[in-house]
Amino acid sequence: MYSPIKNLFSNRIVIHVLYWIGLIVFFGITWGTYDNDYVRSFTIQTFSLPARMILVYISLYILLPKIFIKRKFITFIISYIIVLIIISICIQRSIIFFYVQPNYLPGWHSEGYFIITELVNTILDVNIAAIIPLGMSFFKFYYNSQQKALTLEKEKIEAELIQLRNQVHPHFLFNTLNSLYALIIRKSDAAETAVLKLSRLMRYMLYEANVPKVSLTKEIEYLKNYVDLEKLRFDTTIDVSFNSEIDKEYEISPFLLIPFVENAFKHGASSSKKSWIVINLFAKQEELVMLVENAKLINNNKQQELVGGIGFKNVKKRLDLLYPDKYSLSIEDNELSYEIILKVNLTKIVLNEY
Repeated sequence: MYSPIKNLFSNRIVIHVLYWIGLIVFFGITWGTYDNDYVRSFTIQTFSLPARMILVYISLYILLPKIFIKRKFITFIISYIIVLIIISICIQRSIIFFYVQPNYLPGWHSEGYFIITELVNTILDVNIAAIIPLGMSFFKFYYNSQQKALTLEKEKIEAELIQLRNQVHPHFLFNTLNSLYALIIRKSDAAETAVLKLSRLMRYMLYEANVPKVSLTKEIEYLKNYVDLEKLRFDTTIDVSFNSEIDKEYEISPFLLIPFVENAFKHGASSSKKSWIVINLFAKQEELVMLVENAKLINNNKQQELVGGIGFKNVKKRLDLLYPDKYSLSIEDNELSYEIILKVNLTKIVLNEY
C-alpha cells in the first residue's frame, strides 16, 4: 500500500490538482467563516482559479525557465509584475465584476471596473496563489545552485589534490635514486639493503597509497624506510633520531609528512660534516604532532629552499585543501638548528574520495 501512495504523490499532475483543491478549501473556509455561507465562498474561490492558474503556469513554465534561470532577475521581476497586472485586470477583474458580484455578492456595490482599491485587491488576490509555487521554485533554484557550486568546488579540489599528489612521486624518486646512486658509486654493501627499502617504498607508493586516506601506521613505516635509505647514504656522518607513538589507529592523507623529512635531510645532512636530525611524531586524542629538527649547516644558514621548495609548497597547499582550519604549521629558525612543528586535527578530512 505504501508504494502506490508514494507513486501517487510523486506524480506532478496529482500534486498540482491537490494544490489547487487545497487553495480552494483554505480560502473557502477562511472567507466562509464571516457569514457561514461556505458554499458561496467555495464557489467564488473556484471562479478565481482561472486567473490564478494562468499566472502560476506562465510564471513556472515561461518566466522561470526563460528568464529567471538565466539569472535575469530584474527582467523576471518586471515581467512577472506586468503579467500579474494584465491577468488581474483582464481576467480576474472581469470574472469578479461581471459574474461573481451580480450573482454571488448582491450586496456589493462597485463604483466601477477600474477603481484603484478594487484593482489592487484583485492583484493581491491573484498573486496569493503564486507565492507557494514560486517560493518552492526559488528555493529549488537556490539549492541546485548551491549543490552545483559545491560540486564544482569539490571537483576543483579533487583535481588539485591529484595534481599535488602526483608531484610527490617524481620529487621523492629523484632524491631516493640519488641516495642509491651514491651507494653504488662507493660499491657499498648497503646497496642491496637500499634496493630492498626502495622496493618497499615503491610498493607503498604504487599500490597501498593510491587512496584518499591511509593508515597512519603505514605512513610512519613509509617514513622509516625513507630515513633508513638516507642513513645508508650518509653512513656515519649523520645522527638520526626517529620516535613515534600513537594511542590508536588513525587515517591520514598519504605523502603528507614526507616533505618535512626530505627537506631535513636535504638541508641538514652532509656527507663531509657531522650533522643530526630529530624526528618526533605523536598522535594522541585525535591530534597529530610532528616535530622535525635538523642541524643548520654553516653554508645553509637561511635554509631558504626549505621554505620555498616544491615539496614544502606542495604539502602546504594540500594541508589548506584537506584540513582547512584544522592544522597549524610553525617554523623555528635559530643559529644552530631549523625546526618545523606540524599539528593536525585528525577528526575530519574534507574529501572522502578524490
